[in-house]
Amino acid sequence: MDGLVFMAGLIVGIVIFAEAYGAISSFVFSGDQGAQTLSGWLGLSPWSIWLGLAVMALGAFRLARRLERRQS
Repeated sequence: MDGLVFMAGLIVGIVIFAEAYGAISSFVFSGDQGAQTLSGWLGLSPWSIWLGLAVMALGAFRLARRLERRQS
């Protein structure tokens, strides 16, 4: 029964996509914009992105440690 429901959903999804394709075709191909990076998008150096990511990760670990201590 589970397999039949899966197959029915697959077929319904294919039919809906085929019917809507004309309206969404420009969106379907809008992802082809070449290589983009977060540093290029923000106008920052890659090192500043890495530093910010490391600071956020350390902050998240500290917050998780505090929350774990409160629960025990």
